[in-house]
Amino acid sequence: MAPFQLFYLVLSLVIFAIAWMRGGHTERAGVAIFVFAFLTSFLTQVITLNGFRLGEAIVDIAFFGAFVWLALRRDRWWTLAAAALSGVTLIAHLLVFMTPDLTLADVRMDVASRWGIGVLIVLCLAAGVLERWMAGETPVSVNARWRRTEPRVT
Repeated sequence: MAPFQLFYLVLSLVIFAIAWMRGGHTERAGVAIFVFAFLTSFLTQVITLNGFRLGEAIVDIAFFGAFVWLALRRDRWWTLAAAALSGVTLIAHLLVFMTPDLTLADVRMDVASRWGIGVLIVLCLAAGVLERWMAGETPVSVNARWRRTEPRVT
């Protein structure tokens, strides 16, 4: 595993945990979208078309659509930034798809650029959680019941 890939994985896991525990419903939905995209991209990375990673492109299209949907349904700025950055990821896919005679260097450049954009999207999620904390909004986890409550006898 490349050092940057390890950094991306550890950073993502830490921010996902923080967003799940300290974020609101929007941040939790963002974490769910990220985790679903990560898992499906591992399953679909074997789908290629003449060297082009078609499976990952399809997952990124769904990721983009999910964040656009989240941005239109919620009132958080970070969802717009995440949707915009995932749109840049789609542009990277498009540029690689349009490249004739893909070489291994082209594919590596595509993957490296998408990793960098992915880090920025994860940092958008972290900024959303930070903004929520600075605004004094309570996280969803504070209101969650972690234990079973005994039924009231009347």
